[in-house]
Amino acid sequence: MNFKKYIIYAVAIILSATSCDDPYNDSLNGDAEYVNNDPNQEPTELDNWLATNFTSPFNIEVKYRWDASELNINKTLVPPEASKVQGVMEVVRKVWIDPYISLAGDAFIKTYSPKQFMLVGSPEYNFDGTIKLGTAEGGRKVVLYVVNSFEQTDQYSVKQLIHTIEHEFGHILHQTNSYPSEFKEITPGDYTANWNLVSLQEARARGFITSYSMLSPDEDFVEMISMMLVEGKEAYEAILECETGAAGRAILRKKEELVVKYFAETYGIDFYQLQTEVQSAINEIAPSNGEGDGDEEPAPLQELWGQGKEYTALYYDLSTLVQPDDVIARYNYDNNLLHQQGYALDYNFKLFYAEDGTLTLTLYYHTINTSNQEYYEANFWFFVPEGPEESTRTLYYNGGDMNSGFLEYDVQATGILSFFANRTFNLSWEQSCNGDYYPTLSFADSPDNYILGILGN
Repeated sequence: MNFKKYIIYAVAIILSATSCDDPYNDSLNGDAEYVNNDPNQEPTELDNWLATNFTSPFNIEVKYRWDASELNINKTLVPPEASKVQGVMEVVRKVWIDPYISLAGDAFIKTYSPKQFMLVGSPEYNFDGTIKLGTAEGGRKVVLYVVNSFEQTDQYSVKQLIHTIEHEFGHILHQTNSYPSEFKEITPGDYTANWNLVSLQEARARGFITSYSMLSPDEDFVEMISMMLVEGKEAYEAILECETGAAGRAILRKKEELVVKYFAETYGIDFYQLQTEVQSAINEIAPSNGEGDGDEEPAPLQELWGQGKEYTALYYDLSTLVQPDDVIARYNYDNNLLHQQGYALDYNFKLFYAEDGTLTLTLYYHTINTSNQEYYEANFWFFVPEGPEESTRTLYYNGGDMNSGFLEYDVQATGILSFFANRTFNLSWEQSCNGDYYPTLSFADSPDNYILGILGN
């Protein structure tokens, strides 16, 4: 599909309505296309391709045959679909490995690359509602999650994958050769284990490129690496210009300077040239088709999103999109109430049209402080009378499932629900300063109150 001038979030997650199982992950069923770990299987065409592109030249094993014993046995994880593996690893080769080879040679990758990539179909969810997209174990093994939702031609998917890899490889590099100690002294008092409760806009105002950067100096350093490479110079500069104040911008410039110095002095790599080559590779694999170039606004949102339209869902991720203060306050209000009951609220939620025409708001939450986290979803239903071309939507609240009742009546966590319930919204597009358009719902009677989403199905 050719996506034009708006961001699409490709999601391949099967959700179970009121189950105590992990609702975020795909169900294992007879239709699942995965390969078991039988050692007697003959090498496939995929195995030979992986050997040619990774094992033979770099001594990197790519393990996609399912072996749950190598993963967290306390989590519900899903095997990778074999048809997704080559697309994922083509991006790894072209966007991660080849730019480093171009600037530092084969020996650099042979010396510092992890010796195994292990692929997992689903994400792994943490107790605090955050998700794990990748891990690096002692510089030897990298686990890549969410393989089954990967779309090679979708720039969002490509950037998410490369962000994970650049982040984990950054850990390998600094664990091998330490980054400048002065980096830790730039924002020493702002690191926090509760980074997931800090909005993206607040993090950037305080000199952190992402909220996750606030976890520790190590995470801060590798997030600077990954964000600068994945976003590229133009988008990175737009972030600094649009989403930071003078103080935050100055802090980020100091961190940027030390990252560039580290790569030059420790590994002999021109970081800005690496940034250029990574961007070139991303755009070659998944062209942006005009996203961010400031061209004309996309087609009216009501023509794209709705029952029977090309897109039926709006996804919200408070960790990646800068949202208005009111939205963040509502999330924090609900999350704090849930914490008092031994739960946490995920920072992802969605608004989608079900097959029966009902517009559904789905919130995700889970237990905390338990040996095995239990995951739940709460579905709130809305009746939405509309014509096919109406640019407004009125959401009449019509109850929900048992979990929605738990949130609404037992916990009284209604901050996000009350944002949507019994309101009329204007449908429009909001353009960020770097040119990206985001589908936007704004109060018809108060347009300054709005929420930014990402189209999907």
